[in-house]
Order: sequence, then structure tokens, then C-alpha cells
Amino acid sequence: MRSTRTKAFQRRALTTIAAAATVAMLAGCAASKNAPDPEATSSKGDVLTVAVASAPTSLDPANMEQSTSPFAQPAYDALILEDADGELEPGLATDWQFLDDENKVFEITLREGVTFSDGSELNAEALVKNFEHFDTGTSNVGTLISGGTYEATGPYTVTMTWETPHPLAANSLTQRWVAGMVISAEAIENDPEALATQTAGAGPYVLDADETVFGSQYTYTARDDYWAPEDQHWNTIVIKVVETTDQRLNGLKTGELDYVAGDLTTASAAESAGFQVAYAPTIFVGLSLLDRDGTFGSPLGDVRVRQAINYALDRETVAEALVGEYGFPSEQTVVPSESGYVEDLADHYAFDLDKAKSLLAEAGYPDGFTLPVVASTSATQSLISQVIVEQLAAAGITVELDARPSADYFQGMAGAQFAAAVIGYGSQPMWMEYDGLYGPEAVFNPFGTQRDEIDELSAKAAMAGPDEREEYEQEIQRYLVEEAWFAPMVYLPVFYYASDELAPIAVSDARPQTPLREIRPAG
Repeated sequence: MRSTRTKAFQRRALTTIAAAATVAMLAGCAASKNAPDPEATSSKGDVLTVAVASAPTSLDPANMEQSTSPFAQPAYDALILEDADGELEPGLATDWQFLDDENKVFEITLREGVTFSDGSELNAEALVKNFEHFDTGTSNVGTLISGGTYEATGPYTVTMTWETPHPLAANSLTQRWVAGMVISAEAIENDPEALATQTAGAGPYVLDADETVFGSQYTYTARDDYWAPEDQHWNTIVIKVVETTDQRLNGLKTGELDYVAGDLTTASAAESAGFQVAYAPTIFVGLSLLDRDGTFGSPLGDVRVRQAINYALDRETVAEALVGEYGFPSEQTVVPSESGYVEDLADHYAFDLDKAKSLLAEAGYPDGFTLPVVASTSATQSLISQVIVEQLAAAGITVELDARPSADYFQGMAGAQFAAAVIGYGSQPMWMEYDGLYGPEAVFNPFGTQRDEIDELSAKAAMAGPDEREEYEQEIQRYLVEEAWFAPMVYLPVFYYASDELAPIAVSDARPQTPLREIRPAG
């Protein structure tokens, strides 16, 4: 029914997503204080200096965590590009399509005349080698495309075939995911281990190892033989690892940095300083009501109790106080721009303390109960956790909060040790969330809660076209909300700050992170 994903992969993948949520670094629905200027200059700048919070463990896209994908972007072009409106455009591929009606056979036609930085040619055989390399890699998003067979059906045409449907194959091959980034076949064959510390892509830049200090600063220089020189907006791109947002903001103020990852605590200061502030409310935080089958004998096995918890949360007040204009309240697991969002479910659990108490009484808990909850000690989760404790207490529910550092938190949450958990989860297309959030083998579903209705809808969505798939995904979302599997509270934003020396940064509901290839000098 679905592509097979091992528990090990799921744990890596969703741990990364949740960690990204904790520090508010990646993806989702977006807005910006500066609208993009369609007349932005095409003149080339000298050096673009970017700062992010953490370094990659490898520069090989096949072994790269998605959260560190900016380090691959300068050197590795993607097969397909996603524009600011979420529309797919040609990249290294000029055409793509499913050849069947079950989304299992996908054909890609490559652009001719493209070379990698090592001088080798991009052709069908090279792409097959690339996909096979991804199959053996450790990237937490590699299996978005792996697990199939790959055949060169022409000099520049490759057919990917899977035993299970891959309806989002084209989306998975964009620059948004490292799975879409193509590596030289010669580099893979000759010395694949070297790809951890050097680049061999078809992108506009190549890593300058002499000017790079691994773990600290990565320097990329423009290629002379790049196939699309109009997309080389800088002679050099430097990506620095700067751990705290305050340090990154100070780097902008001193002119040492041009483009940095921000966060909620510094957004107002960045805006007051005159910098571009692009933000993306994409990560929902709230409770995951894990013990839905009452495995622990907890009250959460009763849907009325789970619904009561949802009614007891005052999302509007929390959103206004915590994120203001930068985020919004929601009880759904996807943002409004994402596939699977249901308009008429907005405010489904409008704050109603009396209704919460009434449902608890109907379920046999007129005096409430005690609920063990695991949470992270991160600043954001700590704040949300305390709000949850206070609001549920008003309904008579006593939360026994076990706050843990990140690694211990994931062990407690994913190890089925607690009836509920405070979580942060980055919005994805509904079909993708099956594998990570609510499917029976998902890491964020440690008790393995399974419902035939969900599995059947997911199977239908996997084989459907986009419009029909949206209908099935909305039915899944409706089920999750009405059955109260989760109690989301608010969508927290992702922030990026840019110097006024840069052209306005283009972000949107569909694509919250501006690819480095699109950042241009101002003026």
C-alpha cells in the first residue's frame, strides 16, 4: 500500500523534523515583510555570506540530513525546481510524468549539454548511478525516491519504477529536498567517500576546500562552465556556522553576514534594525495524544476525553500572546496552503471549558484525572508545556510533566513510555505525514494506533491524481481532527533575516525557504 520504510529510517527522519521544529528552522506556510521585486537586478555580487545554526555531518546529499541542505544547494542543482508559488519548473530535468495510473512508474527527461564540476556529462546513465547511490545513503529523506528500480530508457531519459505508489515523486525531486540533487556518476564510482568533504555536482558553485574550515565555514566559488550562468548571482558564497540567533543578528548588524536563520525571540529586533524579515508559520506545537487505544489503561482511550482536551485549550489567546502576527492557532496537522487542509474544520475545537468538563463527566471523569506527559526542555517546548499544564488544570486534568533534554525526550516519546507528548512537527503534504506522524509505523505514533479507514484512504490517495488525492487527504485530516488524535495549539514561524544589501527575499505560503541560488544583490 505504501512505500516500505524501516523503523530506523523513520526515527532518523522524524527526529530531524522534530528537532528542526524545536529550533524553528525549516519549511511551511510563509509570509514576508518585503515583497519580492520582479525588477530585481541581475548584476553579479562579490560574496554572499550566509549563517545557519549547525554544520552538516557530510556534504554528500545522499548522506545529508535535510536540515543541513543549504550546504548542498550551491554545488548541487536539482532535477526539478519549485518556484515561490509552489509550482514545479524545469531544472536539470526538462520533462517528467507518470507512465501509469497508479503512480508507480515515473519518467524523467534530462536537459542536454549539462556537465558536472568534475567535467563529466549529465545523462541517463549518470542519473541511474545517482539514484542507486541514494538507495545506499543515510539521508533522512533519501527514501522519498529510493527503493525502486531505475532504467536508462534513452540517452537522456530515465524510468523509475516502484512496487508501491510514489505520488509525490516530482515534488521529492525539487531543490526543497536533497533527494532531488544530482551527483556526478564518476565521483560516485571513483571515490564516493570523498563526497563527504568535497562536491561534484551540476550546480553553479564548487566547494573551495582550501578556504573551507569544516564544521565552521564553507566556501563555494562560481564555476566557469556552469550551464546557466545567469543564475550565478555571486562570485563566492560562504556559509558560516553560527550557533545562536543573537550572534547571527549581530553579524548582520556589523555587515559580516548577509542572510541568516532567525527565530521568534529576535524577529522584532531584526525588523526594528531595518532588515528584511521573512517568516513561515509552519511547525505545529501541541499535544500528541498517543495512547488512543488505552494501551496504558489511560483515559485517552476514550474519544470524549481526547476531545475534551482539545476544547480545554485556548488556542486563540496562546497564539496572540506567543506568536502574534507571525503565527496562527490551529487544530489541524497541515497549514492552510498544504494538501489536506480542511477549511470547515477551522475552529472545530473553539475554546469551551464547560464543554470540556461536560465531556470528561460523560466519559466518567467528573473530577478529572492525571496525565503523564513527556516534553523537551527546549525554550519553545518549555513555554508551550507550561501553557498546556495551566489550561488543562482548569478543566480538572493534572499534567505530570516529564521535561527532558532532546535525546532523552525522543526516547520517551518514540518509545511508547508516555500516554501523551508535547511535540513540534513541520507541516508536510498529508500523504507524507502518514509515514511520520499518524501511520501505524510512524515514529510519532509509538503505540502503533491503526485504523482501517485511514489506511484505506491513504492507499487511495497514493494512486490518485492531484485533485482526487486532495479529497482523500482531507478525509484523513477530518478523521484525525474529529477523533482527536492530536491537540495542536499554534503554528510557530520559521524566520530568515536578510541585509538591505540583498534584493527582497521571495517566500510564500508554498515555499518558505528561498533557495540560495535565488538570492541576489540589491540595486
